[in-house]
Amino acid sequence: MSDAMSDAMSDTLSGTREKLVITYAPKRRSSRFVYRLRQIARWLMLLGFIACPAVNYLTGGPAWSIIVMVSIAFARTYVSPDVIEFSTIGQSMRIGAFAIVLTTLIGVLLSPGWLGFVLPIIGFSTLILSGVFFFINMDRHRNNIMPLIWEIIIAFVACIVVYVRDGRLNWPMITMGSLALLMAISGTITFHRDILRELRKRLHTR
Repeated sequence: MSDAMSDAMSDTLSGTREKLVITYAPKRRSSRFVYRLRQIARWLMLLGFIACPAVNYLTGGPAWSIIVMVSIAFARTYVSPDVIEFSTIGQSMRIGAFAIVLTTLIGVLLSPGWLGFVLPIIGFSTLILSGVFFFINMDRHRNNIMPLIWEIIIAFVACIVVYVRDGRLNWPMITMGSLALLMAISGTITFHRDILRELRKRLHTR
């Protein structure tokens, strides 16, 4: 009796395995069009990345081509976006980092003298934007809180470096440091378990 039942179960499982077929939806024309558009955009970006330094060298003047090349490199990440850890907090951090880098290049290469005032404004604006995104969809972002942690750490380090170098802080830098401190304290109290889990996940090597 047991042999008959086992044979019947094996026949059922084998039939289930035979019926289990993985199928994929056919590619839509719109997705093909977007793919072709991205391919064209990649080639145009590559052409601009090569042509701008040559034009800048031949025409002389400030090194504006570096700013264009950094902008192209940033736009390239959106032509081929990441899908593994895509999140609004990560994107806000990426946009904020690009804004800081681009603003720094503009201040150094084209119009120096105002970076110490503008950069911390971009910094605390990025913190505010990331905090808003986090609290809008807290259940989702509490499992991927590392970008926000990095923003807070970078803000602290920037304040310490500027204070050690200059011996004082302007109001945008004080605002950025105070906001980072407030977010660090409130986040540690409220989400300490999520933060520890995220750190263990990031630092785990096996």
